[in-house]
Amino acid sequence: MEASVQYGDFKGTASADISDLLSQFGGNDFSNVSKFIKLDEERFKLVGISIYGRKEFGIELICVDKQKSNKEKEHIVKLSYTPENKEEILAILFKRLNIVLYERFDNVYPKMDENEYAYFSDFHQEEGEEENSETE
Repeated sequence: MEASVQYGDFKGTASADISDLLSQFGGNDFSNVSKFIKLDEERFKLVGISIYGRKEFGIELICVDKQKSNKEKEHIVKLSYTPENKEEILAILFKRLNIVLYERFDNVYPKMDENEYAYFSDFHQEEGEEENSETE
């Protein structure tokens, strides 16, 4: 299952570290998230999280439904989840979150690593800032 939006102009990857708040449940996996959100672990096994939107965002829990699964096929269900602290849920879930996006048909740059790290301001004049004269 991959992330998707209506037009899919950009594609990429995401990586995250579990927050210290959740790691107190022992370990750094989805079982900690399950305990925190009080997921019915007798019935569901959390295997993924989908976060979508911007200002008004949503969270879906990607779960195996143990009651509807059988030996031949696991039954996957997305549960729409509305957290109590919607403004703080990303900080509650993640210590760090990194999302990297590229043009959707780009097969070159996603495979490359950067050669250098710099600040935008190293190469661009900030608005209202006067350019330094080399004659000074």
